[in-house]
This record gives sequence, C-alpha cells and structure tokens, in this order.
Amino acid sequence: MTGWDQEYVRSGMPSSFRDDPSGVVVWALTNWPTLDGLDGLPRRGLDVGCGTARNTLYLARQGIDMTGFDASPEAIAAAQRRVRDASSDARVLLHDLQDGLPADDGSIDLVLDVFVYKHQMHPESRRAYRRELLRVLSSGGRLLLSLAEPHDGYYVTCPPSTDPVAAPHPIVDPAVGVGSVLFGREELVGEMGQDFALEMAWHKAKRGHMHGKEYLRRTMATLWRRPIS
Repeated sequence: MTGWDQEYVRSGMPSSFRDDPSGVVVWALTNWPTLDGLDGLPRRGLDVGCGTARNTLYLARQGIDMTGFDASPEAIAAAQRRVRDASSDARVLLHDLQDGLPADDGSIDLVLDVFVYKHQMHPESRRAYRRELLRVLSSGGRLLLSLAEPHDGYYVTCPPSTDPVAAPHPIVDPAVGVGSVLFGREELVGEMGQDFALEMAWHKAKRGHMHGKEYLRRTMATLWRRPIS
C-alpha cells in the first residue's frame, strides 16, 4: 500500500474519517450569491483528490454535476460505496493528478481543491497544475483552494523536508510519509495571483484531530476566479 492507501485504512486525517462536508465548501457555497457575474450555482464541478467523496456528494446534493477523483484505490473504493449508497449521480474516478485533470477544455465551472495543492512540493509541479486548472475551467470559472498555514498546530510538529527544491515551508508528515508545503497569505497570493484573481479568503483557527491527537488547526480557504476570455 502507498502512504495514502494506508491512511484511508487507518483513518487518521479528517478526509479519511469525516462524513460531513468540509467547512470551507459550505462557506464557499453560502457566499456564492455574493460573487460577481454568476447566475446561480455552478453547473459542473471537479473535486481534486476527493478522498471518500464527502465533498463531492455534498456538492452533488446541491444540484451540481460533480466528478471527483483520487489516486488512492482505497479512497476511491470507499467513495464508490458512498456514492452508491446515496444513489447519487456523482462520478468518482481512480486517477492521478500527475496525469492531468480528467476534464475537457473549459468544461468545469468550479474546481475544488481541499489540501491537494499543498502536496505539490515543487514550484514547477504547481505551475503545471495551474496550467491544467486554466485549461479545464470555464471562462470566469472558480477555484476553491484550501490549505494549511505555516503555524498550523499539527504541521509545526512535523520535521522539515530535506528536498532542496521544495518550497515554501516544506515539511514531511511522519505518520504517512507524505510531504507538504505550507503557505502564508502573501506567499499564496504571490503565486496564485499570476493566473487567477482572488475573490474571497477565510483564515480559520479551530481545534481538530490528526492521527488520534487534538491540535489547534490553522488553515486558509481561498476562492479564485479564472480570467474571463
């Protein structure tokens, strides 16, 4: 098993044991009517690294045509069971982000990325990912991006990564052997602002569990707009 497969069996991270949708997803949809240039909710959505599909299913229940994907067979097996039990029309796919996004050009109105971007350790891999986002998003489409901040209570306990190319603030989660890069707001805006316009941001501090212990989690949710073409 890979580290992610082991994680979805062991259930140490919120994405592997929670059934309710991520708070950042609820926040985005609650504020959706305040955004400019929109006529109702997005029609088509893509959930990157969907895990067990809790967010995919939540958005599908709002009437959004949803596809989710993950590279972990264990996660997708659980996601498929969950979709089947919910009698949902949502689609969940076994797919690796390194092979690009599984969507046609300009076909997606909302891309959901909850703690996936931060696992792209190298700046060049994130640039390639952003190019894919620009490819699949419709004109004026949105990206919901959520990640951990450098002073997050769990990640400050993790050892730094020794990868000389990883940046900014690279660490390795010893529980799963997976690396992350952590962003402050200015660092994220400096990177994402090359391709997208920031519309909303939410800095959240909340106690939560990771690998059986409680920490003060500090995360940042951001909503970005693709340029109108």
